[in-house]
Amino acid sequence: MFMVLSLLMLGMGIGCVLRRFRCSADTSRSVSITIAALIFIFGTGVGSNKAILDNIGNIGVPALVISILGISGSLVAAYGYDRFFGKKGGEK
Repeated sequence: MFMVLSLLMLGMGIGCVLRRFRCSADTSRSVSITIAALIFIFGTGVGSNKAILDNIGNIGVPALVISILGISGSLVAAYGYDRFFGKKGGEK
């Protein structure tokens, strides 16, 4: 965990230094491609694990419930934040 946090901090530092240059100005496309690749690799890792696939019925329902509750909580929190801290008078 220390290694992950260290790499995160190193990346933040490099990003702060390189933000003045044009090469780091348009990173949204590369970030999207990287996230898609990570999701694909994660999916292949889960799909190749026989223990997970054998217990998908036992794992799937609680995972679905946790996901739905997590998304619902995020939506309620975002609505509350917008309601209390959003701009007044309909301005967005």
